[in-house]
Amino acid sequence: MIKKFGVSVGIAVLLAIFSVPAVAQFEGKIVFNSYEVTPDGSQSQNDQFSMYVTNDRILLEGENQYSFGGSIQTEGVLVRLDFEDFVFLTGEQSALKISKQDISAMMNMFSNGNAAGQTPDVDQEVEYERTGETQNVNGYSCEKFIFTDQEEPNAHAEVWMTNELNIHWGMLAEPWGNTDLDMMGDQFSTDLIFRDGYFPMRIEGYESGELRQVTEIQEIEQSDIARAMVQIPQGVKVLSFQDYLFNKMSEQ
Repeated sequence: MIKKFGVSVGIAVLLAIFSVPAVAQFEGKIVFNSYEVTPDGSQSQNDQFSMYVTNDRILLEGENQYSFGGSIQTEGVLVRLDFEDFVFLTGEQSALKISKQDISAMMNMFSNGNAAGQTPDVDQEVEYERTGETQNVNGYSCEKFIFTDQEEPNAHAEVWMTNELNIHWGMLAEPWGNTDLDMMGDQFSTDLIFRDGYFPMRIEGYESGELRQVTEIQEIEQSDIARAMVQIPQGVKVLSFQDYLFNKMSEQ
């Protein structure tokens, strides 16, 4: 559970399904920093990734390559709300484009045989406690939540979350096939993010009461810098999902 609260949190938040009233929408850059804490208290850098947000696009990119869907290796994900698609930057001057329609079709296909329109039951293994504690993180008022996992009773996560960071999520707030687009799995209560509009600012992972991993927002900059970042770089060839699969089969 502890290691799941690293870069996956950033990708998961990026693809979450919730909407917030369009009041003072955020536009700019958010930088996440992730590091591990050793038993002697020293810190070891794990990853740093950035999120660029505009009214119609969101880009998440990091220092490492990340796996999406178990088979797609990507250096970053561009969500184009205006085109209703995802562009995965796969390196070597190429990118993979997957539309919302493609993802919905795949989700319907792999929904474990559930009838159309039915959502499979999910066993909620992670529970959370609302502590009522508050503090200021990077200029935003945050509330502390404690998450525990039934499968890992010796581990828990303390998460400082704010509902003051208003991001326009567009199509990500819409229904996706027969199931929810919930890439967080069981790591968070989806109601907190989807319904209440919270955003994690600092995540502390503990094992046996000892701090072991931290993912936190290092920088929040409200500016128009994101508008230049949420474009597909010049010279990058964008492949459809079908072309991408064909190329992969040809390499075997």
